[in-house]
Amino acid sequence: MDTKLFRLYKLTLANFLNRFAMLLFRVSSKFCRMVILLAIYFDPSRSIFKKNFISLNRNHNNKLPPAFKQKTFPFYSFAEGCKIIGKQIKFLNTNQTTILSLPKVINSDFKIDPAYECEANLPDTFIAEFENAIIFSDTDLIMVQDRVLYDEISRNEKYIYGIKSPVIYQINGNSVTIKLPKKPIKIINFGIHFTKDHSKNYFHWIIECLPRLSLIDNLDKNIPLIVDYDLPNQFFEALLLVKGDRKVIKINKEFSYKVKKLYYPSQLSVLHDNYGLPRYDKDAIYSPKAINYVRNTILKNLNISPDKKNRKIYVSRKNSNYRQLLNSTEIENFLVKDGFEILFPENLSFASQVEVFSQAKIIVGQSGAGMTNFIFAPIGCKVIMMAGDDPYTNLHGFHMLAKEVGIELKFLLGKRFNITQPYALHADFCIDIQLLLNQLKVELSES
Repeated sequence: MDTKLFRLYKLTLANFLNRFAMLLFRVSSKFCRMVILLAIYFDPSRSIFKKNFISLNRNHNNKLPPAFKQKTFPFYSFAEGCKIIGKQIKFLNTNQTTILSLPKVINSDFKIDPAYECEANLPDTFIAEFENAIIFSDTDLIMVQDRVLYDEISRNEKYIYGIKSPVIYQINGNSVTIKLPKKPIKIINFGIHFTKDHSKNYFHWIIECLPRLSLIDNLDKNIPLIVDYDLPNQFFEALLLVKGDRKVIKINKEFSYKVKKLYYPSQLSVLHDNYGLPRYDKDAIYSPKAINYVRNTILKNLNISPDKKNRKIYVSRKNSNYRQLLNSTEIENFLVKDGFEILFPENLSFASQVEVFSQAKIIVGQSGAGMTNFIFAPIGCKVIMMAGDDPYTNLHGFHMLAKEVGIELKFLLGKRFNITQPYALHADFCIDIQLLLNQLKVELSES
């Protein structure tokens, strides 16, 4: 057979097998893996595999509650949209980069992709001002002059990342269909935009939301913040420590709001929902200044000096309904005997969480929002983070966060169970207890 024809035949077969595998993702992950391995055999470069895997990510959110209606608008980034509508953006920092390093993994049989080590672009930061902007709860997205402005995901990324905004129904080319509340629009005279995708998640609140306050110091103190109304109490405690005396207007997801004069502080970091192949220079990018702004401001306003390094903390996720550590009880029993405190951060006030973590000598816990608090730990604090052994999980999410605040973080990975594609990174898992205990001896002997 002609070499070129044979190559074409193999690629065609690989393409068919990959597409077949994607259809089976939600049916049988084990069978799917076998089919993918066969497809990779015919396409060793994995070029077709990568293309089809990326297409698995959803670019729509199909649920449309009866209290909402659909409407489609042109879709732009803030920079693009402001040019079109004739608005000037006050840029604060542009063309900044950060260096991403290799995460440290305890498991000797887990190979770290050298592509982790790379340079990444930080978002350009800005303050934008709009007249008669339409805003919504739980999202960064706004509307101005019948145009949607949104920086969380760009048009060329809509098939790569999951959509975080609950307002978006579907992105299609250069347009976006959004879910508009049917109730009448409410009016706000003026305010600072402070609603956010995933704002009800503690990690995103601390790492993505609060840093935006660093951009508004020069705005009149009488301009209120516009926030989501149903945030947990601890979130408002944290906000109070950073925002100072600035008033707050709470908005409800059942309404849309027209703000006659809206001030919009941009995002400082990037945290995408990626359930496909990792993009190390795109998925999780933190501004060092932004993270340390939150850390230093909160510690200062609570009058806490993180230099007592005398507590051994285990952060439990037993109250979570997904990504469970299946042998957590056995692990906790060992750790309690070794003097560890079992901590459920969600049951503590925000100030109490900061105080406990600020005294940590070593922290052990599962990957999850509760571990965000290690940013308040003493510099040099040891952290062992346990997670499932998904080879496509981007470990930069916590690794770079730890690096920016001087925390020594290592990952301990365990075998996954109950895997449901495409959300394999949220699967339950088990940890090799002896491997954990051996590493604890090493860490405690060095601290």
